[in-house]
Amino acid sequence: MQTRVGTSSLRQPKTAGEHAFLPPRVLLHTIVFLFLIGALLARPVVTLLARSGAAYGALSRRNRASVTIVSRRAIVIRQRRRATPVGTLLPTPKAVDQAPTVTTTILPPLPSEPTPPTSTSTPSRSAFRDPVPILTYHYIRPHPGSDDPLGQRLSVDPATFQAQMDWLAQHGFTPITLSELAALRAGLIPAPPHPIVLTFDDGYRDFYQNAFPILRAHGFHATVFVITGFVGQERYLTWDMIRELDRSGLVEIGAHTVHHLDLTTLAHPESEIRDCKDALERALGHPVTAFAYPAGKFDARVETAVREAGFRQAVTTQPRWATSGDDPLALPRLRVTGDLTLAQFAALLTE
Repeated sequence: MQTRVGTSSLRQPKTAGEHAFLPPRVLLHTIVFLFLIGALLARPVVTLLARSGAAYGALSRRNRASVTIVSRRAIVIRQRRRATPVGTLLPTPKAVDQAPTVTTTILPPLPSEPTPPTSTSTPSRSAFRDPVPILTYHYIRPHPGSDDPLGQRLSVDPATFQAQMDWLAQHGFTPITLSELAALRAGLIPAPPHPIVLTFDDGYRDFYQNAFPILRAHGFHATVFVITGFVGQERYLTWDMIRELDRSGLVEIGAHTVHHLDLTTLAHPESEIRDCKDALERALGHPVTAFAYPAGKFDARVETAVREAGFRQAVTTQPRWATSGDDPLALPRLRVTGDLTLAQFAALLTE
């Protein structure tokens, strides 16, 4: 009886070549699986490459640099898949991890903006050279009686002061501090329309009571010169008032010595100058760089002491507008007296 041999009961031995190939179905599934894995791994690279153009366009010129995209696993798999003949086993994950890093660099395009100026280029803002009036005030109070003729001349009635400030505003003047004038001359800040410096000598309390509210309403800046030995006395500012004025951002506090003495008559004027500066800086917590000579009196020796104390601007009583050629430690000023009419006030400011 002949035995029927079926394919299910007896298998023929495989040749050596057949061991190198996977069954077609398994090979197909493997290729599809690895293709999907490669696509998922490559997607971040493609997305990043697609977005890099838009992201690069949003970068400022200063921050633009080469954008480097590194993807090792996806690129290696894609390269190996393209180079692998059908029927060849793909590399293992371990082999992929040990593959060398492949880096793709996107170089930025040439900048379209103009080349920035070099350090030797001329600054865009030039120093301010126009003459500037510096006004001198003392009291802002009602006129005293006839028994005080000097006080009458040094006192500007609050209503008159209000009219003067209104006139400045209506005619486009910009009151600034003495330090701001120095910054203008150096080209450190832009020039405002028609700059003018308002200074107030001696640190009288009526500045805080009568002048400051008017200046604040207009947004005007001013410099107040304080006699530190008189602070807190009946007619003078207190330290709290001085600090409040300083913190306002409108008022610069300057030095006017300790006792308001004629510095040219002192054998050693340095203490009057330095001690005043030190007291103000302790109270305010920052440098004080503006100085006013008492009664406008100074000489070369006094000016040297003022410079060595660290002051950068100082004012006198020489009656004219300040020019860019003036010594910054000997600036002229125009005095506003109590009997000045509004027309005369306007004439002071018309060259």
